[in-house]
Amino acid sequence: MALSLRAVKRNFGDFILGPIDLEVGRGERVAVVGPSGSGKSTLLRIVAGLVKPDEGRVYIDGRDVTTLEPWRRGVGLVFQSPALFPSLTVLENVAEPLISRGASRQVAVRRAREVLEVLGLGHLAGRYPAQLSRGQQQRVSLARALVLEPPVLLLDEPLTALDTPLRGEVLPYIYEASRGRTVLYVTHDFEEATFVASRVVVLMDGRVAAQGDAVELFENPPTPKVAQFLGYTNRLRADCGFFYFRPWDAAPGTTYVGRVVAVWYKAGRYEVLAEVEGQHVRIVTPKPPRSGSFSFDVVKGKCFPQME
Repeated sequence: MALSLRAVKRNFGDFILGPIDLEVGRGERVAVVGPSGSGKSTLLRIVAGLVKPDEGRVYIDGRDVTTLEPWRRGVGLVFQSPALFPSLTVLENVAEPLISRGASRQVAVRRAREVLEVLGLGHLAGRYPAQLSRGQQQRVSLARALVLEPPVLLLDEPLTALDTPLRGEVLPYIYEASRGRTVLYVTHDFEEATFVASRVVVLMDGRVAAQGDAVELFENPPTPKVAQFLGYTNRLRADCGFFYFRPWDAAPGTTYVGRVVAVWYKAGRYEVLAEVEGQHVRIVTPKPPRSGSFSFDVVKGKCFPQME
């Protein structure tokens, strides 16, 4: 395994992470998702060596790195913020990690130019960070992490600080750059996770709540709590207990009738907030309701015998 966490635990007093067991194969891209405060970034920082676990071991390429300093682990790390040297050019920023590890300037510059070209930044090599957009800065940060050819690439919510258009600009570069690499990608956005990774680990309250193939997990969540995090925000009573479904899992029909609370237009469709059986539900529909009531069927969802 390229990365292995065995019974890793960290106690912060008011919050306990773990114990966590996680295996990431060589060349596998795994996303760790979960709500804020679930321990995602802490887990990644333990892998990077920035936080020491109280218990358990961390292995990279079969080597126990639990007590090693971050710079001796050989991992590439991309944070939420670019953290670039403002006085260095783009090329110098990317070459610096190699130079600081003893590479000649000629070798470092050549390798830095190669990585910048891959990330579509070759024409910006002579600029300074302040002369770049935020999306370009984050791509430079990714280049800095890749220039060392790390055995494991760690990305800690790299798109969180970007607005929607910039996320769309950077995400394809992350996907291409991580192809064939061992990647641990932390995010709170499940759609972002499914774009980057083939396997997803859901972390809640410091523990692994679910993991598996991204599509299978999205379509078949194992618990109500995981379902709600993955977008199954609507809940209605049913013969089976409680039926959870997503806004787009409904279609015009006659099974349920709700009172329209609000309607708004969003990206070529309408979203309806309706009150049904004392519960608020959100429904995506191609046309707005014509009256104060809204009738629909639920064509897909997940039933659980009780709430969590």
